[in-house]
Parts: sequence; structure tokens; C-alpha cells
Amino acid sequence: MTKIVWTDILCIISCIAATGLCIYSYSNGLCSDYERNTGLVCGVFCLIPIVLGRLHIIAIPDVLIVLALGAICLHSLGVLYFTYDELYFYDNITHSVSSAAVTACVFLALTCYNVVSRRIEFRGRMVMIAVSLIMLSFSVYWEVFEYLVDSITGTGMQYNPLDTARDMICNTVASFATAAFMQYYVNRKTPEKVISNLDLHPLLKRFIVYDFK
Repeated sequence: MTKIVWTDILCIISCIAATGLCIYSYSNGLCSDYERNTGLVCGVFCLIPIVLGRLHIIAIPDVLIVLALGAICLHSLGVLYFTYDELYFYDNITHSVSSAAVTACVFLALTCYNVVSRRIEFRGRMVMIAVSLIMLSFSVYWEVFEYLVDSITGTGMQYNPLDTARDMICNTVASFATAAFMQYYVNRKTPEKVISNLDLHPLLKRFIVYDFK
């Protein structure tokens, strides 16, 4: 029998909360189809750590699960109850938490590739620098994505140039801080130990080392 851990319970609670907020908001006419769909997707995403763990694909670290759930719940609350519009700093908080979560994921992904494939020697500060540059690119692409969605659907994710600049600053600071912490964490435990704790599925390892040439 598979053991239920506290992160599984947290994922289920977060899913129920996001879905419940979505149903309440939509049934009371507080949001449109766009906000409703966003809330439902956020609810589904809350269950991904459980699915990956139960299928033994990867054991996501508890801290990363909490960080990801925090980003998802903050975003769903902001969309469903228009907190983005009512609190000018709310967007900065969600961008910072989301960037931290994505940065941690990218850092672990690069570390996995280094340890499992052993095709490149991406060690020490090089990993932190690479992750920071990748996240800077993600930040730019995300702002472009928001602009395109606003132009096509008429949503208001980008309020003004100042809002975009604040988002970029929050993304950059959160990404560099998280990358530095991840570097310290991995160096303290060694990359091999960190990846061993992820308990990667054999098929996932084969995918990582597969030569696509």
C-alpha cells in the first residue's frame, strides 16, 4: 500500500481550494470563461506532484512542491478574484514566487542532465549562471506572451510599461536568489546525492541520456 505523505494532502487541499474558488466565483458571476478555465487548470496542476510520485516518475522535493503550490494558488486567487487589479503589488509577489519555483525546476533539470548523461561538465557556478540566463530568457518570453494574449483576447495582464518593468525586476531578483540557494544546497549534498533522492524512473533516465542526433 502506497504511503500517504503530508505533501500529497497539501496537493489535494490546494486542488480543492482552487477548484472551489473557481466554482464559487463563476457561479456568482464574478468571473468569465477565461478566469474559470484558468482556475480549473490551476486545480489540475496541483495534483501533478502526486501523479508523478505515484507513477514513480520522479520524487519532487517537498520544498519545491510547496513553492509550486504557492505559486499556483496565488495565481488562481489573483485571476478569480481580480486581486491583480485591486492590489498593485500582488503581481510582483506572484511573479517572484513563480520565478523561484521555475528556477528551482530548471536547476534540478540541468543537474539531472549533468549527473545522468555525463556528456558535459556543468559544475559549480556554471550551473547557477546557466540557470540565471535561462530564467532571464523565460522572463522576456513570458512578457511577450502576456502582450500577445492581451492583444488577441483583450485581457489585461499587462497594465503599463512600469508594470512590465516591475515584473522583470521581480523575476530577475527571485531567479538569481533561488539559483544561488540551489547552488549552495546542491554543493552541500553533492549533485549525485540530490539526483539520487529524486528517484528518477529508468525510462526518464534513458530519455535524458538518449542521443537525438
